[in-house]
Amino acid sequence: MTSTAGGRADEPTRDWSGGSAGTEPAKAVKGPNQPSIARLAAGAVGVVYVLIGLIGFAVTGFTGITENQGAALFGIFAINPFHNVVHLGVGGGLLLVSLSSHSAIAEGALIGGGLVYLLAAVLGFFNKLPVLAIETPYSPDNFLHLASGAAALLLGAAGALQARRRGPREPLGGPQTA
Repeated sequence: MTSTAGGRADEPTRDWSGGSAGTEPAKAVKGPNQPSIARLAAGAVGVVYVLIGLIGFAVTGFTGITENQGAALFGIFAINPFHNVVHLGVGGGLLLVSLSSHSAIAEGALIGGGLVYLLAAVLGFFNKLPVLAIETPYSPDNFLHLASGAAALLLGAAGALQARRRGPREPLGGPQTA
């Protein structure tokens, strides 16, 4: 056994990093339950989207699901009940993946969701999203979708980079035995 600073030689050292006390070096946490940029980001963004969807229903009500009612969230962003349902669905999905035991699921959801939001921005710039009450190419919604999509892509990529730096991951189905 090794001695601790000011301790006796027969006392094991304390390892505050999660490894075995005094006998083995600490090991990095891999697989389930490791901290992840992607899972944290998915959870935070998911909460925001759920709140936006709920606030949106307070503005639009529940009638005229795909009609442009002239309703605007925060006086800026055009919304209708369908747009609110989309926000609730995106938020709920992100919350679910944030609870996953594997960060790769959250990374994929952020990257995939980011691509969908970038597509929504492009479609909006070409005036192809009237179903979401976005009826002008220069609508603030289009720029918000562009920024949201880019941020989601970056957060998903940051999570993947974080995982790559930690080393190989356990397969999603668990350890494989031969």
